[in-house]
Amino acid sequence: MTVGLLSAIAAVFYGSTVSVLALTATFARRRTLRCEARDTLAVLVRVRAVESPQGDNAGAGSSS
Repeated sequence: MTVGLLSAIAAVFYGSTVSVLALTATFARRRTLRCEARDTLAVLVRVRAVESPQGDNAGAGSSS
């Protein structure tokens, strides 16, 4: 097997796992199952805050 084929298989597996978890987190009847699906999604899909181009200290000098 080539690396490209393995990457494609991994991408399909990851995408289908995230999709099933998202549907479970949205439509599960039991609250505990929804919460567990959301926790698992938080681990698999880490969204990092986008930092502004000026950094976190953009407004620090104007407060004096």
